[in-house]
Amino acid sequence: MAVQSQFSKLSKKQLVFISEKLIDEEFPIGNPYDNDHDAAFSTLEGIAKYFNLSIDLEDVEFFSKLLEINEDLFADLFANNRENIRNKELIDRLIIPKAEVYNLHYEIYGTCSFTEYKSQEFDSYDKDWVKDSAEQRRQDGSWDFWDGYDRDVTDYDNYQVDGETYGHVYNVEYKENKNNFVSDSILDKLVIENTENVVSSLDRQTLLKLKSIIDSKLGLS
Repeated sequence: MAVQSQFSKLSKKQLVFISEKLIDEEFPIGNPYDNDHDAAFSTLEGIAKYFNLSIDLEDVEFFSKLLEINEDLFADLFANNRENIRNKELIDRLIIPKAEVYNLHYEIYGTCSFTEYKSQEFDSYDKDWVKDSAEQRRQDGSWDFWDGYDRDVTDYDNYQVDGETYGHVYNVEYKENKNNFVSDSILDKLVIENTENVVSSLDRQTLLKLKSIIDSKLGLS
């Protein structure tokens, strides 16, 4: 469950009072991050002192959304030199915004060095010939380093982050309602199942080429 702003517990009359002060200070209506967020934070922080409250980011978002979704109502409240500012019927129509939980996908990309610890069984008539046999098989394409099994976890080092990107955002609570939203996990499962079917039909050389492409995309080569 999402953390709600502490101001959401105040009465609608108190929220209108605070909103009036915020509008006078040109507090952002809508996305507070599109404007001077520090100034908005400072403005709300000064007003919150009257209520003995310390504020956080969700409090700034709360009032930006409150002003946005009640913009027409505030226009009515402030009309004619704000003669309706104490109008109880109008104040009762105030809509209180509710925070929801969202999941943000993001990627961090860059380069690094890595060491794979693998092992492979080979048939040979002499222990000293095994390495040469492996290299010969690798050159003729009958064996590849990636064919071996992992004998230990991969070591990664020398990370160099080149950048970050934000991706898909979805509403967690809405996603969990299977009647309204197709779960990303289901889609992922379908993709994996279909990929497994395709991969099982590929020959060895094609699989090696595909693996090289995947490693390149992952920044491993």
